[in-house]
Amino acid sequence: MKPETGKLKLEIRRWKLGAAWLLVLLFPMVGTSVEGIQLVCDEPVYNFGRVDQSAVITNVFTVRNEGDLTYVNKYVRTSCSCTRGRLIPRIIGPGETAKLTAVYKAIRRKGTQKKSLRLIPLDSNEPALVFYMEGFVEPTGESR
Repeated sequence: MKPETGKLKLEIRRWKLGAAWLLVLLFPMVGTSVEGIQLVCDEPVYNFGRVDQSAVITNVFTVRNEGDLTYVNKYVRTSCSCTRGRLIPRIIGPGETAKLTAVYKAIRRKGTQKKSLRLIPLDSNEPALVFYMEGFVEPTGESR
């Protein structure tokens, strides 16, 4: 191998490495953007502990949209008539947050309970985001 050929290969390798670093510096966000809607809740499960049947439990879940499109909520579906949910606002833009207020009534319930709330989007192609309220309901008068 001629010395000139070795120098040429070394220069080409340096040039490729330099070009790769230049691309990384110029386009650092390539491959990391979130396209579409991405709803996130840091604590989607609320454990209300042990309560008696007279309890009415309220919890507020915070939902944020980390995507780049606006989310529009059609309605909140619950697993049982003992649970209600309301999302305010119903429209969550990119980077915005909303509050899902959930209310669970323990009347006529006993034992381990796990009730779900689902955010049903207006766009049926988007998945529903699911939240849970869980705990143990004792007959009235036996709460600890």
